[in-house]
Amino acid sequence: MASRDIFAADSSSSSSSSSSSSSSSASKEIPVDEFGAAVRAAFEEAYARPSVAAGVVRRTAQAGVVSASITTWQRDFTGARKRRVAQTLVLGIGGGHAAELAAGAAADVSSEVQALESPTDAALRAVLRGDKGARTVEVWRGGVLQRSFDVAAAHGDFYGDATFGSLAWSNDNSVVVYAAEPPAQPAHGADMAASLDASPFALDGDWGETFGGKRPPVLVALRVADGAVRVLQTPRGVSPGQALFLPGAAHRIAFVGYEHGARKPGLVYCQNRPAALFVGALAGGFERVHSGAVRSPRLAPSGRTLVFLETGAGGPHAAASALRQCDLATGAVQTLVPVVARAQPGPQTLGGTRVPGGFPGLYADQLPRSPWLRVANAADRDVLALSSTWRSTSAVLTLDLHARRLARHSPVDGAAAVAADVLGCAGDLVAATRSTPAATALAVGEAALGADGDVEIAWHAARSEGAGNVTWSVEPIGPAACAGHTGWPGFAESILVLPAAPAPATRFFWPAGAAGPPPLVVMPHGGPHTAHTLAYGAQVAALVRLGVGVLLVNFTGSLGFGQDAVAAQIGRIDSLALAEIQAAAQAVHAAGRGDARRTVYMGGSYAGYTGALLAARAPGFYRGFVLRNPVVAMAANAVTSDIADWCWAELGLAYDFQAPPLLTPPVYEQMWAASPAAEADAVRDPVLLLLGANDRRVPPQQSFEYYARLKAAGKRVHCRVYPGVGHPLDSVEAERDGFDAIARFCRASLAGEDEAKQSKANE
Repeated sequence: MASRDIFAADSSSSSSSSSSSSSSSASKEIPVDEFGAAVRAAFEEAYARPSVAAGVVRRTAQAGVVSASITTWQRDFTGARKRRVAQTLVLGIGGGHAAELAAGAAADVSSEVQALESPTDAALRAVLRGDKGARTVEVWRGGVLQRSFDVAAAHGDFYGDATFGSLAWSNDNSVVVYAAEPPAQPAHGADMAASLDASPFALDGDWGETFGGKRPPVLVALRVADGAVRVLQTPRGVSPGQALFLPGAAHRIAFVGYEHGARKPGLVYCQNRPAALFVGALAGGFERVHSGAVRSPRLAPSGRTLVFLETGAGGPHAAASALRQCDLATGAVQTLVPVVARAQPGPQTLGGTRVPGGFPGLYADQLPRSPWLRVANAADRDVLALSSTWRSTSAVLTLDLHARRLARHSPVDGAAAVAADVLGCAGDLVAATRSTPAATALAVGEAALGADGDVEIAWHAARSEGAGNVTWSVEPIGPAACAGHTGWPGFAESILVLPAAPAPATRFFWPAGAAGPPPLVVMPHGGPHTAHTLAYGAQVAALVRLGVGVLLVNFTGSLGFGQDAVAAQIGRIDSLALAEIQAAAQAVHAAGRGDARRTVYMGGSYAGYTGALLAARAPGFYRGFVLRNPVVAMAANAVTSDIADWCWAELGLAYDFQAPPLLTPPVYEQMWAASPAAEADAVRDPVLLLLGANDRRVPPQQSFEYYARLKAAGKRVHCRVYPGVGHPLDSVEAERDGFDAIARFCRASLAGEDEAKQSKANE
């Protein structure tokens, strides 16, 4: 009997004529949403691209052939979740290119919280696995599971983030140390009377955004031979993380301890939190060796020193960092790279370290987990590789601790318009990403000492299939552009990303035959102390695919321009950035590269704050404002945010973590004067609010009030709230619906006046 295609239409159930008639009738009754289909296509193409999370490249026995172990984050649109995927690639490197020779099967490792190979036995691998309430520690050798220990009863969830996440092998491979929540207090029991705080309902507090509901971490040691688990007794009043073993057989470790203070301030995106470096044995007796705002300790291959980053405690939440080293024999701490006030045109020596011309200082949230290069012809040297924001890009740097020389090794293709970030190092190879607004690709670097004794890196970049029809450039925002604005300190520029030409995908915003330039979305960054770089961004790529240009503004206060730039923003958050955002947009308009009559503002967090102010102060300049989790009421944020100190710090007011200041009437008055809510009555143009219901950084209640005020006054305002989503609005569902809302809002706002009126009448 012949097989039948089960997906074929069943003609026996109805005649072909009636089926055709029904289909024709349906197509007339339900028109196709061509615009919605175009938006979905742009979203899925841009957001489907994997984001590289980790990677390391090792040499093989064959010359010119390397093995790359890469981990990426990928969006599962059907399952509405993000998956972590691991894959091994075999690459041939040479002539500046990395060609893929073979690829192993991709494996979903989403249930792996952390994984680490033993530094003394590459075949040995520890895995922390957490999935649906189960928690296990696994030990693998050569791809074979040797042991699996159920630790669910010993402690709470693992910590796998960059701040607290820890997984370390002892030097003899007999113990692994990791970070986890402590065991939960029992809800009932006779021992409850022993202490008022011995209750699951006692207030302890968490560490804010992304840590909501998690108990502060403890360090846990597990004996590999039998799975015996012990919670380490670390100093009271600190939350430990980033643990690593020190040389020797005594099972000594180092870790960073974040100080609790009167309340636990939010940590994510904040480098200024009081934290100390501790050293001690697993048996107990930890010593504080350095205090400040330290993070990211890494043991040098020589075993003599620990290097770590340190930012000034208090004040701006991110700023230039110093790189320091701690001598493990003496405990002495020395500065390797100091904070840089502003870049100088030529090479200079800072604190004993030679740095290249234009060096603006170090701007890195964390050092790579495996940052050490072993240069073939200088194996006795400790060479650290890292990436750091350098104006509007990200650069690969190396620091030779022996020669005290810092060098820049990117962009990898010799062009200015590329961002590069270190993933990890193994031997003389460094794995990095090479990124542009169009695509991200893997790059492999071979390190060696040059004739002058400096570290050099020869790059080999893998081919990437980037988005087509896109161009980009870095644009200065100079004194001429800021004419009439007093106090311009010279630390601002922007990145302009444009569709290269009208195309079928751009027809709704920039059709073929259009007389002028494409419409423009002006998009400053949040923070305010962070930066846009030339790295690939899915939202920008999707907008450009639809035919919309995007102007990414790095105003004064952005990272990568020197510490003076950060300091210049303090006390002027409601004026300086606004003037520079406007100057950047006006320069693009004047150059004929963006349509001045069709420009929309979009920004989140602090950029939502500046957008809400511009909505009141620059009516008619923008056709609409997209505000993502904006700060609209400073005083409200000061009493509800996980980083209450932000409101004091950015206004130039003192804040003490041990004794937080009161929100007195004079302070409230100052915060109200700097708040967009105080100027809401002046808003004239359409506003779209996109809010995370679980946002701890900028809680949405202030935006609900702002929305209600605009609505009551008859303004054109829309609001979408995403349940279970925090400050970044980064769930797949929030990203998908948010982009659809942005595209539809832009189309309606950029329409002609008659169309806008009709759109409002149809709401």
